[in-house]
Amino acid sequence: MNAQKKKLYKKIEAWICIPIIILLLLIIAVRVFYPAFAPTKHKIDNIQFSSVKKLDGKELEAFIQTCEEIAELSKGNPFYKDNKKITLCFYDDKAKYSIVALGKSLGIAMNFGNFGFINFSETDFINQTTTGLAKEYNVRNVVDVAKHELTHIYMSKGLSGLDIFLIPQWKFEGIAECIATSSSYDIETGLYNFFNDVKDSSPQYKYFEYRLAVLYLTKVKNYSFEEILNSRDIKFKEVLTEIKTLNPADVLALYDI
Repeated sequence: MNAQKKKLYKKIEAWICIPIIILLLLIIAVRVFYPAFAPTKHKIDNIQFSSVKKLDGKELEAFIQTCEEIAELSKGNPFYKDNKKITLCFYDDKAKYSIVALGKSLGIAMNFGNFGFINFSETDFINQTTTGLAKEYNVRNVVDVAKHELTHIYMSKGLSGLDIFLIPQWKFEGIAECIATSSSYDIETGLYNFFNDVKDSSPQYKYFEYRLAVLYLTKVKNYSFEEILNSRDIKFKEVLTEIKTLNPADVLALYDI
């Protein structure tokens, strides 16, 4: 390859990379700064709640009630950090949310040092639901979504960038789902599919299995969340194999439903 062609290829790479980098920076900027301009805000301790929709009447009352419930429950999170400053931003429709979500269904969390930012998909405060971008299993209690995302924010506070890179996703997401005490995927359907080897490639089923693995480790094997995070000996597939040897009714009982 001659020098002229190499220069041309480098220019093409720059033309492709620069717009992508600019787009990503714009998305991050919207996630971080847009909530400050939201028309409805409510602050409790170190948590700033924002709604991109101007709320009044019953919607505003429901918004404040939801904020208070989330703030109170956050203090019971096993990874809770009282000095972490967090902004939660609720969108009023999925189209707006999809711009900043990059395909994330219900909520997305992001950390910058001592600051955390969480964006939620289309939220109905009166019914306390968040509707995500997925085609199915896309409606969930907004407080449970908040508990899940806040777990990511608090959990990452004590971890290095290397830890976050090395710890498997199933541990982060499985612990967050356990603390949320719910799943997007129907539990009985999930257990039927799990024990009968019914294939389901949806992200919601993947998260269902993550939660199942962590539930088993904490309730049957008596691991703490910290031990699950720190152990290099716990393998996801091996845990699922162990669970399949159990009675499905006994596994259902782990969910306390």
